[in-house]
Amino acid sequence: MDNKYDEVMEHIEVTPEMRSRILSNINNMDFAEKKQAKIVRFPTVKRFAALAACLAIMLVGALTLPNLLNISQEPPVIGNNDIVEVSSVEELSETVGFDVVEPWKLPFTPKSVVYTAYWTEMAEIIYSNDEKTALFRKGIGSDDVSGDYNSYELTSKISLNSINVTLKGRNEKYTLAVWTDSEFAYSLSLSEGIEEAEWIELLQTMIETP
Repeated sequence: MDNKYDEVMEHIEVTPEMRSRILSNINNMDFAEKKQAKIVRFPTVKRFAALAACLAIMLVGALTLPNLLNISQEPPVIGNNDIVEVSSVEELSETVGFDVVEPWKLPFTPKSVVYTAYWTEMAEIIYSNDEKTALFRKGIGSDDVSGDYNSYELTSKISLNSINVTLKGRNEKYTLAVWTDSEFAYSLSLSEGIEEAEWIELLQTMIETP
């Protein structure tokens, strides 16, 4: 290889004009630009890597999605660990796992009743007619289950069968009653307020001696 190289170089003659052109080309070359062109910056590499990962995820999803969609077309089975609407207070008691006693002396005659079990933690009954509603709840524990966090200007405490009940309302009438015993928390709210004496008559049908 060296001999051939030497032979070739012996036949090469560099004239003054060629030398001048070569030196001129060398002076005009931008070595910084050429060098920079060869640099592969890491952000670019990261972008290509991220794009490749996204494409891989999309490919896996495209392959598996049809199988996932074909697992089952049947509606989910609702059990005791779900929010369930039932048809009677007996079924409600069975679903939540504790006895639920309805307020049977409401200040209006309901046209519809909706029974709902919230998991196995709380029972809810909503009574309604064209103008009025009542919402009764019973839940495990002693925390307030009413879901009513309004501020009331009127508050009264009464005792029924050794149970302390808090009444809340406005304008000399009460729309909410909350109480608890050793195991459960209760609430009853009305869309239209009633007086304390009416609440006592109503709650006596619901509150038993602990």
